[in-house]
Amino acid sequence: MDRLQAKRRGSSRGQPFISVAIPTFRRPDMLRRAVESVLQQDFSDWELVISDDEGPAGESWHIVCEYAHKEPRIRVIENRRGRGQVENTNNAMLTCRGPWIKLLHDDDWLAPGALTTFARLARAYPTAAFMTSTCHLVQDNGIRYRRGGEIYRYSSQQCLVDLYLAGKTRLLRMVPSTLLVNGKVIKAGCLMRNYQSISWGVDQLFFVDLACHGDMVAIDEGLIFYDATNHASITASGSFNQIDRETFDLKRLTWSLLEDKTALPNPETVVRALRVARLRGRIGRQPIAATIRDAVQILRPSVLRAANRTMQAWARAPGTIIFVLSCGNALI
Repeated sequence: MDRLQAKRRGSSRGQPFISVAIPTFRRPDMLRRAVESVLQQDFSDWELVISDDEGPAGESWHIVCEYAHKEPRIRVIENRRGRGQVENTNNAMLTCRGPWIKLLHDDDWLAPGALTTFARLARAYPTAAFMTSTCHLVQDNGIRYRRGGEIYRYSSQQCLVDLYLAGKTRLLRMVPSTLLVNGKVIKAGCLMRNYQSISWGVDQLFFVDLACHGDMVAIDEGLIFYDATNHASITASGSFNQIDRETFDLKRLTWSLLEDKTALPNPETVVRALRVARLRGRIGRQPIAATIRDAVQILRPSVLRAANRTMQAWARAPGTIIFVLSCGNALI
């Protein structure tokens, strides 16, 4: 079956296998790059839902409407749920018709063959709550590629522990654009949300909420290009004090969800260990008193133990279940 036939078959039945959801706001050039990466996929059974937080008055709206006019699998909607990342993302996901929802931020883009790999694993593990891949990291000085590796399956509790410790999921660099979410989870009410102080860390909060709904499949293969270049984003705008405060609230929430806390450091200790881990990137960018405060945390035995526990989580996973070969993304 050629691509045109596949497109018509997908359109006639009204429910593609994968819905790609792109929330966007005033990034017309980056958005165009993201849309093109979907159009160039070798997997055809998809729809693309673009939720514009600015609406018809913006430049992006006219660009994506041109795409939608030419490509029937593309739908453009205006976000009317309330402005901002959280509601714009929810607006996109709730409009999707497919059983699997592939989130993609407008400043990121899909690697060639990404949807094929996601679809194969979604068919192999249909009861997983969500999947995540690693990503190729796009920086101002070039791209750091991530190729080939194992695929792991985490139970809900294993995933929560790993998120709590910032373990393997952190090494994989899990971000919203790396997610493939089971549509049943979204229909069950698992949406992006704010919690207490959390505004910068809404992505991490969403990961925790997803983990509460079932298993996660983690793919150690670069299926997404994640744009970490110098451009405006909510992640880049948070102060260090805000980040630490939100991290603490998030760790306390995750701690409350863990069934077995044996041998796990408490939230205060985890946050201290994370401040030490983040110290290198903060030197010269925060007051010297704060740098000294963070540095001396390493002298605490509890922080050393927490750091060791995290490194163990980096090295270990619940179990390798399958491999992705870099050549052709074949599964064995």
